[in-house]
Amino acid sequence: MTAGPLTTVLFDFAWTLFARDSERWVGNAAASIDRTLAAGEAHRIAGDFADLLRETATDPAHIARDLDPRVWDRAILTVLEQIPGVDQALASVLHETHAEAIEPYADTAATLSALRDSGVRIGVVSNVGWDIRTCFARHGLDGHVDAFVLSYEVGFVKPDPRIWVAALEVLHAEPGQTLMVGDHPTGDGGSVSAGIPALILPMVDSPAQKRGFAHVLRILSR
Repeated sequence: MTAGPLTTVLFDFAWTLFARDSERWVGNAAASIDRTLAAGEAHRIAGDFADLLRETATDPAHIARDLDPRVWDRAILTVLEQIPGVDQALASVLHETHAEAIEPYADTAATLSALRDSGVRIGVVSNVGWDIRTCFARHGLDGHVDAFVLSYEVGFVKPDPRIWVAALEVLHAEPGQTLMVGDHPTGDGGSVSAGIPALILPMVDSPAQKRGFAHVLRILSR
């Protein structure tokens, strides 16, 4: 799959390394404003939010949100207000708490540790308009990442190949010895335009589940 020994793995952030627990996020937000949710509604709202973000990930009209934190804040609130059953009050609380509700998947920590122990450099390449380093620090995983390449900091949005060129440069990596791991075929799969093979994993909703990183470790062991 790679042109030489794997030296570097690049990961997407949301729905790849981390995800929001629907009950913790939507359920707690609703409870804070005394809103009663129907059975399964928290999961549906969180799923709708994920779908809307993924659907617009490469839409030119929405790319600005990943380049400017001020635009990001407004855009995320707008996305939340589009979800059926989410009024302005609930959207506001969901917006305020979205970062704190993000948790690593069940196999994220072990996978990052295994890669580090094998001498593999780790980068996180994300289309995002806020500093996701806080999520890694909250879970003690910030020390596992050698570089964060965030769209709003470097000025490029996936699938623009320049965001991966920036990642290769900061990690002193060669594309043929690097692997991109993500969940979005168009966005994350765009790494191939920079000469980096991509592993696109099927969607896993709950961070309590394993993400399927055994595939990454198998590639490493070849």
